[in-house]
Amino acid sequence: MPKILVIDDEDAFRGTLITILEKKGFDVLQAATGAIGVQLARTHLPDLILCDVNMAGVGGNLTLYALRRDPQIASIPFILMSGYVSSGDAPPGIERGADGFLAKPFSPEKLVTTIQRCLSKPEPAPVVAMNSSGGSHLMASLDSSSGLLETVSRILDITRLIGNTDRPLQPKEIIDLAGKAHEAAAHLHRRIENCLLYAEIERLASDWQQVASLQEHRTGIREMVEPVAREKAKALERTADLDLQIDDAPAAVSADSLKKILEELLDNAFRYSRPGSAVQVKTAVVADHIDFSIIDQGCGMTPEQVAEAGGPMPLDQVVLVQQGSGLGLAIARRLIELHRGTLIIHSEPGRGTTVTVSLTRSPGW
Repeated sequence: MPKILVIDDEDAFRGTLITILEKKGFDVLQAATGAIGVQLARTHLPDLILCDVNMAGVGGNLTLYALRRDPQIASIPFILMSGYVSSGDAPPGIERGADGFLAKPFSPEKLVTTIQRCLSKPEPAPVVAMNSSGGSHLMASLDSSSGLLETVSRILDITRLIGNTDRPLQPKEIIDLAGKAHEAAAHLHRRIENCLLYAEIERLASDWQQVASLQEHRTGIREMVEPVAREKAKALERTADLDLQIDDAPAAVSADSLKKILEELLDNAFRYSRPGSAVQVKTAVVADHIDFSIIDQGCGMTPEQVAEAGGPMPLDQVVLVQQGSGLGLAIARRLIELHRGTLIIHSEPGRGTTVTVSLTRSPGW
């Protein structure tokens, strides 16, 4: 029978769930925290994971993020559970790559049905396409979970609900759905912008004259870091969590590049750490360079994930990968490299991540 990993910090509920699953014939593993759950997933490779959203420390969404970043366990079906969902909300975590959702309390029948549905999802099958020379090559099948199409599919689902004439919606329902469609469209817009930017960066990297011109720019650290950090914290409703400790100096980087680097690194720090935990931004002037570090207390990464983080990505992967693919980090790293800077990541699963960027300090300061 399939092996199920149950992650929930409520002992009584976890015990009930295990009893139900074992009676249905499943082989069950259990974890009381997200961090332990990730380690068990790597060790035992379960067929499916059931995980509570609202747990102390590493919650369900952070656990999902950690799993999806690890190639060894990224494809394991993942079902989130929560008792804090209003009827107008979309299931939490689905947009982050969860395969299913269960609203507590749920019946044993609903539990088993959801598990069976997720386990029976077919793997994307390769399809044959003709190339320009008349030959054929294999390429990944494009389904609604593939990269940019994932968000397009979400928008289509929402607009289909709004246009459903079988049950006319109430004004509040329409407003809620329109808001979610707008949110999904804004996310899609950002993803497309990042895809185009990544392609432009790769093109620019081969033009040494443009790279040399780019490296002549000068930007004050304080004038860029502080407003970008506050704006990102406000947008993600984490203003109280932001801790700024800024020394000022001009760095050899263009204003647009520095802004993009900050936006992507801060976005990761806030999104993958729990509300109420601090996200620190520290800058320090050291000899001929200036460093700034972004420190979170989120789910962290394994050494293998750190080694791969921000590495080169083929353009087809840039378009097709799902959210959480690391594209933002890859963009930040490439922009830093173009300005003769360095990016170093220190991370530990369950304890958080520190990203340190070092840029050349402008002379004459």
